[in-house]
Amino acid sequence: MRGTSNYQVILFADVVGSMELYETLGDSEARRIITDCLAVAKQSTLDHSGNIVAELGDEVMTMFPDPGDAAAAACEIHAKMAERTVDGNDRQLRMRIGLHYGPVSGHNDDMMSETAKVAHWAASNAKPEQTLGTGAVIDVLPQIYQAVSRFVDDETWNFISIEHVAIYEIIWDVESVTAYSGEIPTLDSQKCIGITFSSRNQSVTLDSERPIISIGRGNENDLIVRHDLASRQHLSAQFSRGRCTITDNSTNGTAIYMDHDKTPHELKRDTFVLVGSGKIMLGQPPEIDEKYVIHYQSV
Repeated sequence: MRGTSNYQVILFADVVGSMELYETLGDSEARRIITDCLAVAKQSTLDHSGNIVAELGDEVMTMFPDPGDAAAAACEIHAKMAERTVDGNDRQLRMRIGLHYGPVSGHNDDMMSETAKVAHWAASNAKPEQTLGTGAVIDVLPQIYQAVSRFVDDETWNFISIEHVAIYEIIWDVESVTAYSGEIPTLDSQKCIGITFSSRNQSVTLDSERPIISIGRGNENDLIVRHDLASRQHLSAQFSRGRCTITDNSTNGTAIYMDHDKTPHELKRDTFVLVGSGKIMLGQPPEIDEKYVIHYQSV
């Protein structure tokens, strides 16, 4: 790991849909709402030992000496924003966040540094309610955040030098339970106290005591499935606030057959909330093969 005295994580948080706010609510009210949203990001930064560098229109740039604090702040920002609505209406505001780890000077020119430019680029590529971090960030994150990060793409960020940067999603909805002490409503139909995965003579239960597991054909996984279509670390499962979310990290995808739904759900490099019971097939084969099927059951 590089010396943290010269390397820090830069975080950019951007309010999604700000232009629409100006068009529908007017300049004064839109500015008030955006200022309120940015205050959430700034407070989360301070709560996690970060520093506020600049506020630029509908986005804010902050900096963290510790990569884990930066990831925790990003998770908390999304968690707090998920609770908010515009003046009590159904309209909810979201933020997109980008993180990059690199050299900083500690002066005003950090805003124009390559570290800041890459972090801003990552934020601009994020979807609403998503945190994208570069490979440089993922490499120095604590293991718990690495476990719930998934590779998104190897993107060209600099079209002059054609420089590529690997970007990953840090799945905030899983880790916000540790980054944020408040309670966020969860649909009653999705709540459970745990979920058990079983395949042939193996069984593992995911719950608050064991909130993260991995599934794939590699020996390092918690549940091992020896199938030609299975990736070495095919998917991960995370338990948070009474629900289980699985994340596909594979090449061939995952097929989910929920007992209450006749249509299978095809998952590839994405997340899905498991409800009730059903079956999972790694690699999306044309038909279910009981030798390789993973059964899941909420408890």
